[in-house]
Amino acid sequence: MADNIERCLAKIAADETGSSCLDTTLAEGVAIQKLPPSATGFPAWQRQEDHVETEADLDRGHADFMLPIGCSNASPRILYCHGGGYEYYSPQDVYRPGTSRLAAVSGMPLLCFDYRLSPEFKHPAQITDAVQAFQWLSDNGPEGPGRAPAIFLCGDSAGGGLALALAVRLRDQPMDARGMRVAGVSVVSPETDLSCSGESYRTKKGTDPIFTDEDPAASCMPQVYALLGQPQEPNCCCPRDPAISPLHAELHGLPPTQIHVGESEVMLSDSVDFGQKATAAGSPVTVEVWPRMWHTFTQYTEGCGGDDAQPLQEALDALQQQGKFLCGLAADLPAADTLGQSATAEQRWGHLCAGLQG
Repeated sequence: MADNIERCLAKIAADETGSSCLDTTLAEGVAIQKLPPSATGFPAWQRQEDHVETEADLDRGHADFMLPIGCSNASPRILYCHGGGYEYYSPQDVYRPGTSRLAAVSGMPLLCFDYRLSPEFKHPAQITDAVQAFQWLSDNGPEGPGRAPAIFLCGDSAGGGLALALAVRLRDQPMDARGMRVAGVSVVSPETDLSCSGESYRTKKGTDPIFTDEDPAASCMPQVYALLGQPQEPNCCCPRDPAISPLHAELHGLPPTQIHVGESEVMLSDSVDFGQKATAAGSPVTVEVWPRMWHTFTQYTEGCGGDDAQPLQEALDALQQQGKFLCGLAADLPAADTLGQSATAEQRWGHLCAGLQG
């Protein structure tokens, strides 16, 4: 009899859309405030014709503010960078279930911003948008204008890499931070090396249910070049540019950082190599490698859908670890409403799990 992981892997292998196995339900007790560019000042943009899938693609730039019950302007805030290879997705499509869960388990308001995507906008548009989102969140909370006690950076896949790149950028260019410190970083399956040169691109070939091409590294390069420009184009960027490939940056002086990654994914090296280099440079970075898990596995807590779906315990455990990590760091902040509500981290976790299983 197949175990739950095997059932999930079979469903992912049969998923022709690439997204039908992702979580679909929102966490209870989290309000969603959709913020248009007119409210935030973030760039308003639209997708080019061959990337338009819905009418929403003609009106981009809207952020999601995930507001768990009891949060306030005194609560630490989370800036979330969504994934999609810098080419796909938005805060409003497949990401609301995951961002609502992270807001719920941490008790912190979470802003997921709609940064400009390639091929319409090349690097450095994405990191520029991330800096702007960080600055906005520094001065705006769930109750309106108000200085944040601290900001945490989170994200997954390309967004995980963007969150790490933003941490490096704010370390190196503190004027961009405008006096606000990054209190910590928690990311899942981050893409830290756009050169795709890690050994796992070879050793994990055939084990990753998401990246199934014969040569995973080669298959990623068209998307990379859409973001950075073809090598022969003027003003193109090197895939090892540390501004977008943080593995190739100097990694000293980073905030406490937690990385979750699946043992089976071809991007495993992006996490492991980053963790080793950062640790050697003296930064407090931990990497949790989850056996048998795949790319961005925390987005599959519901068990990949279907009548036989059972909650994926590994994804739930990783989400719980993210919440405990963020709350633990927040507890050390001076004079801050670190939880934004009276419930403990364990109580919020129990409520979230009850909602998922009920």
